[in-house]
Amino acid sequence: MIVQLLHNPASGTYDGFRLDVLSRAFQACGAIVRQGQTERNGQFEILPECDLVCLSGGDGALRLVVASIVRAKLSKPLCVFPAGTANLVAKELGYSGDPEIFAREIMAGFLEKKAARLIAPLITSDDQPFVACLSAGPDGLAVAGHSPALKKRIGGPAYAWSMVRLLGHWPKLRYNLVVEAPDGRIDHLSSSAFYVVKAHHYAGRWTLAPEASLASDRFHVVSLTSARRRDFFRFIAQVALGHDPARLDFVQSLAARSLTIIAEDEPSRQAAFQVDGDTLATQPQDIRMTKRAITYCLPIQE
Repeated sequence: MIVQLLHNPASGTYDGFRLDVLSRAFQACGAIVRQGQTERNGQFEILPECDLVCLSGGDGALRLVVASIVRAKLSKPLCVFPAGTANLVAKELGYSGDPEIFAREIMAGFLEKKAARLIAPLITSDDQPFVACLSAGPDGLAVAGHSPALKKRIGGPAYAWSMVRLLGHWPKLRYNLVVEAPDGRIDHLSSSAFYVVKAHHYAGRWTLAPEASLASDRFHVVSLTSARRRDFFRFIAQVALGHDPARLDFVQSLAARSLTIIAEDEPSRQAAFQVDGDTLATQPQDIRMTKRAITYCLPIQE
């Protein structure tokens, strides 16, 4: 069995020692390990001869790996050793952060074949795959304004600090959202900030849409009709307390198969968007579920 072990050297919690331990742990389980690394331009090779792709990194690096697998038209089971900042996919699928436990549980899952596989329907933003979430509003601006050096030192709290700095120049954005529901119904929303949620978790262990899951053939649109400072922090407090934010009178949450995004003005069009914890270069316009899917190898716990 050949495991292609990819890592993200730019990850906020990259640790070469843990990566070496993970590689040796796979070898101790009888696997041949081929190492490589992700590149931000997406130009890296998924080895056709490998039996399992393992990423050591976070959701942003996972997005690149998924895009590479899709582009190469390969059908390879994939797993994620949580070595990024938020690790939303790893949390949902129950991957261990201990390299030796992770390798043993993944090898056990690999041998179980279909019994330990999760088929995740693929979601795209302007035909580019992503894995967990996309958002516009204060979150996107906080991601764009964070310090990479600070993120390298302290991880996720770097985004919180960026949000605090944003308080002095709070954004005023407006978007028209056209949401196609799974049953074909069309809804029109006017939004100051919104979230496209595919994974169950968001920004750690928070949940924006309780029904969201990687295995689902739909995603959820969580829209704030108002995103003033007090509104946004009420929204954050609701989520932090483990409550469904759709209980708030200025929040709408809809299941969707596709979403069209129309910015109402130039500042909104030029505002920062984040996808899987990374800043998007341009405003996305078309979000949709596809007929393609990614297969995750699930861990079998000892």
